[in-house]
Amino acid sequence: MPLSQSDLLKKSLELYSEKIFLFGSIFTSFGILLVTVGGSWDITNHLLNRPETFFSPPHAFMYTGVAISLIGTILSYFGWHNLQNSKDYYFPSLKIKLIGIGLLIGAGPFDYVWHSNFGLDGLLSPPHLTLILGMFLCGIGGMFGISKYLKTNNSKSLFQYLLVLAVLPIWLSGSGIISSLSLPFSNTDYFELNPDPTFAFFVASLAFPFLISFSILLIFRLSDLRFGMVSILGGLFLLIYSSTAIVPNFALFNSIQFYSLNLIPFVMSDVILRINNSKKSLIFVGGLLGSIFYMIYYPYVMYTFNESLLGKLVSPSLIYFVYFELIETVLLYTVIPAIIMGIIAVFASDKLSQKILMKKS
Repeated sequence: MPLSQSDLLKKSLELYSEKIFLFGSIFTSFGILLVTVGGSWDITNHLLNRPETFFSPPHAFMYTGVAISLIGTILSYFGWHNLQNSKDYYFPSLKIKLIGIGLLIGAGPFDYVWHSNFGLDGLLSPPHLTLILGMFLCGIGGMFGISKYLKTNNSKSLFQYLLVLAVLPIWLSGSGIISSLSLPFSNTDYFELNPDPTFAFFVASLAFPFLISFSILLIFRLSDLRFGMVSILGGLFLLIYSSTAIVPNFALFNSIQFYSLNLIPFVMSDVILRINNSKKSLIFVGGLLGSIFYMIYYPYVMYTFNESLLGKLVSPSLIYFVYFELIETVLLYTVIPAIIMGIIAVFASDKLSQKILMKKS
């Protein structure tokens, strides 16, 4: 039986509203991507002891991203508000975005007041923690929105690559949370907030491997096992991380070729899963990606393990040498726990992807 004109209008409004929600999710995720890039750049400036104020270039990058994410959240709200049949389906995405953007907006004036009163701040300062948590939540909200739209509308071909934009900000902002809890960059003239070295050792050894494998296997599942997504996501992470953490430090510039070798495990994983995506293959890939976390998070992860294993005072020009002085010992202590956490991520990514890809009720 053909639909009436009224039903056609309602269906058209529903589809239009879903597209508005999708664009809002894209804006939110892209904004968080900019924030994470600025945040990584900001960490490098802290390490290099470059003069910093609230109006520094990394901060400008970060808060431009916040503005874009705010626009995305507003678009998402209007798209959701006009939905007729899918409000419950998209509401979790909107709710997470609203909480995240509230934290992001609040972090701006909070950071300005903090800089005005205390000057240079550390990674674990309250404004930075507020910002990072807001980034992570907005990234999750954007990922939910993009993934649910693609699932509902059976989007194929080029639209599937939006999933890279959906997952990458979560990986980067998650890395920011772990770095804040493990790097010794939080002591200032006013506050000593550096994490305990033993605590930091365990956080980095367990959380980084989990996050790498989780992010890679999540996009693999969300994209319906699409070949190439693993390599693209891994390659973009390496590009962003090297551009903000390695390139600005001239003493590390020549190590970019070494860092680029990290692309090999991602391509290998892509090929393995293309040939055979059985449970055993997924577990192997999860363990493989977890085991290489010390290389993926070069150079700053060295500072975490130096605190526990060497205790050296490391200048930016000595990072490369101390990193390789530590590598054998770090791998000896961490490779088995890292593989285990990578395997755990296989099952965690499966649970989350199933929840995201649930069909409308």
